[in-house]
Amino acid sequence: MAGQIADAALRQFELFGVARSTMEDVARRAKVSRVTVYRRFPSKAALVDAVAMRELRGFLDDLNAAVAEIEDPGDMIVEGFVFTLHAVRTHRLLQRLLESEPEAVLPHLTVDGAPFIAAAREFIVDRRRQLDPDRDEDDSRTVADIVVRLILSYLLTPQATVDLDDPAAARDYARRYLRPLLLRTDD
Repeated sequence: MAGQIADAALRQFELFGVARSTMEDVARRAKVSRVTVYRRFPSKAALVDAVAMRELRGFLDDLNAAVAEIEDPGDMIVEGFVFTLHAVRTHRLLQRLLESEPEAVLPHLTVDGAPFIAAAREFIVDRRRQLDPDRDEDDSRTVADIVVRLILSYLLTPQATVDLDDPAAARDYARRYLRPLLLRTDD
């Protein structure tokens, strides 16, 4: 039931935004009662958070699948970065909210972004652990934190000195700057 409600909320938010959507709108779209929605999600904020976290988990699953067959750690970093840029810059709800309701999404990506940053950071730490099980855990966590915050920066302010909408330019950027950071061997 929670998945059905989250699906309906996602579609509702994509079409009308968060501010113009009510719990009743979501209930109607999910074909359940408003009480059922409130039983699963005690507030609109809780529903928005649940949808956002579900989207993040789905993205991380997609990212994992996109790089799963790549054996070279450096190539995995490069392709993961290109995939991530494309995914965040084409995500329908995220782009809609950034354009029309930044006040609805910016807190989740900035001052209230700790849960999202932590989930993305742990994903990178886990991948790094798979590539190099002997890597210092604190170092991995710090480097992952830098990468997540860098990607958030490019999401929130897409204009850059490099045209990251061009996959070849994004690959070159990742190869030159991110790959050495993530694969560095000096301690």
